[in-house]
Amino acid sequence: MCIDIAPYGTAQAATRSDILNVGGFSDAVFDQIARFAAGQMDAIQWVGEIEAIDLTE
Repeated sequence: MCIDIAPYGTAQAATRSDILNVGGFSDAVFDQIARFAAGQMDAIQWVGEIEAIDLTE
């Protein structure tokens, strides 16, 4: 788990199946850490998270 409090365009570790890079920080990070540790996240999962955002408001 790599948390970058002030995210930029680069990361110290390349994202892989065993590395999660997080840019920024809020309470939502803890849910993401738990899901990652439980093996419930992968690259396709992020696509689903993004597509679930309602942009019509």
